[in-house]
Amino acid sequence: MIKTSEGEKLYSQKDIADRLGTSKSTVYRIIKELGLTHSTKQSQTMLYDESVLKSVKKDFENRKLVQGSVNESAKSNDELIAQLKDDLQHERENVANLTRLLDQSQQLQLSLQQQIKALKAPQEATTTSENNSKANDDETTKDTEKATTEPDKLKWWQKIFR
Repeated sequence: MIKTSEGEKLYSQKDIADRLGTSKSTVYRIIKELGLTHSTKQSQTMLYDESVLKSVKKDFENRKLVQGSVNESAKSNDELIAQLKDDLQHERENVANLTRLLDQSQQLQLSLQQQIKALKAPQEATTTSENNSKANDDETTKDTEKATTEPDKLKWWQKIFR
């Protein structure tokens, strides 16, 4: 910090950086982004007045707040990701459990179908034999009916040449 003859205080980038607790390059970047100009130049050192110090300090504090909120949002995002991972693991377990239950259900249904077939087999065998005997009886009846009706049913030319 340098005092001028008029009592005005001038600050170098190093002085501003020391006051803000940051690096000289950060102060340089902020001054450049804000488009601030130096008051005077002493050899190669640019000196800035009090208004530049206040502007840089205000911008630096805003950046800290933004960075703090970014850190907080990153922390909350990490918590959200962890919660979503837990939820995903829970859903995977549910899917595995439901798949296992579905497999058991299909096995039970198959065994029940086999039991039903086993129970129906003797009934179908008796029904089939009854149907076969009825069919045989029907066929013999038809054969006897044909034998008796065939002599009456002669073709027209057989009737002529009789």
